[in-house]
Amino acid sequence: MSYLRKWVELVQRMDEDHVQRILREAVDAFARETRFDVAFGGLERAGVTMLTAISGAANDANEGVLVRTDQGLGGRALRERRPRIAADYVASRQITHEYDAHIRGERIVGLFAMPVLVDGEARAVLYGGTRRSMMPGTNFARIAAGVARDLSRELRIEDEVARRVKARGGARASDWTSDRSQLLPLPPHLPHLPPAMVETLRTVHAGLRGAIAEAPTPRLRERLLDVERQLTGLSAAPLAPGHHARVRVPVQLSPREIDTLTQVALGATNAETGEMLGLTENTIKSYLNAAMTKLDASTRHAAVSRARSLGFLV
Repeated sequence: MSYLRKWVELVQRMDEDHVQRILREAVDAFARETRFDVAFGGLERAGVTMLTAISGAANDANEGVLVRTDQGLGGRALRERRPRIAADYVASRQITHEYDAHIRGERIVGLFAMPVLVDGEARAVLYGGTRRSMMPGTNFARIAAGVARDLSRELRIEDEVARRVKARGGARASDWTSDRSQLLPLPPHLPHLPPAMVETLRTVHAGLRGAIAEAPTPRLRERLLDVERQLTGLSAAPLAPGHHARVRVPVQLSPREIDTLTQVALGATNAETGEMLGLTENTIKSYLNAAMTKLDASTRHAAVSRARSLGFLV
């Protein structure tokens, strides 16, 4: 299979997989931090939420359940855009009961539903269920709100990525210019790759860099670095017959310098890069200037191009 075909297939799968992974991580964090017996959640789309992420379940009773915004506790939370609780779910008169069979299937007594809002719009719901007659402590609502805010931030980032891809999807590579240091043109050896696909792949690379920085163990970090090396290798130009690989110029970029350049390559400003990486704008400027110096580049565009040619970026 050619490197280009591998690249295409990877990009076709990664968008939805990435969003679902974000949701699963949020549900896991919700269960771990609130100490509910079982947690589950789903993304709201066109008035319906499919429950696709579950933690602590005794069975698969709730996996794949479709929750309408006019039904059940979760539907009410989404509709009213605020958390809702039913200490005795089955006996509650404040909700409809279309999902009682699923709740009983998990032996859930009390249920808590936290909507996830992005710019005021309900985009997902996180549930916490207890199999006992009391909720887990007194701070679960505050903790759940924090998890919901984190998920909201991740979904907002995904929205921005989608907006950028859509905005540039029909543009010619040579037309990708603006006053905000947008993406560089397609590499000359990939003339037929859709521009939107290139941007999506680079966005995935930026996300992978973030995962590497947050990896909790050296073993996981090394595995993620290996994936990153394979990803950047896919974008390398194929060698002509009889030619040998060029020796890499001994440039050493720090992880944060690479992280900064991945955001610059996506068209982010210094302020946006700082927000994405949790750093100040001045710190981002320092990393960018250091990278430009090491790469002997006079502009941020040139630094990205040089880093890409050396295999640091996709």
